[in-house]
Amino acid sequence: MNKEALPQGITAEMIAEAKAKYGENNVKILLLPLDDEGHETKGVLALVPSRSVVGQFRRWADTDPKKADEILVKNCLLSSKDEVLADDGLFYGALSGLAELIPVRKAIVKNC
Repeated sequence: MNKEALPQGITAEMIAEAKAKYGENNVKILLLPLDDEGHETKGVLALVPSRSVVGQFRRWADTDPKKADEILVKNCLLSSKDEVLADDGLFYGALSGLAELIPVRKAIVKNC
């Protein structure tokens, strides 16, 4: 993504620092809808959920779903965290986007 195409509030420097700290393939930009039609979006910098974060999320998913959702969002957003946490629409948009980033592959099972 070039500098002109970066969403407002996200700089090339922010991306470079995050990639240096968390790894080249672990940093993504999520475009969260600001309205029901999706005409306007807010870009946020996010991390691909780690095995540790997914484990914490799964631990609480059945007994305290709100806590589980907050674990995922709080641990994976690198920008605009307070704004996202304060707005239900942005929060659930971020939650949905982060859930899509969880690396899930389906194994092929073969008989021996």
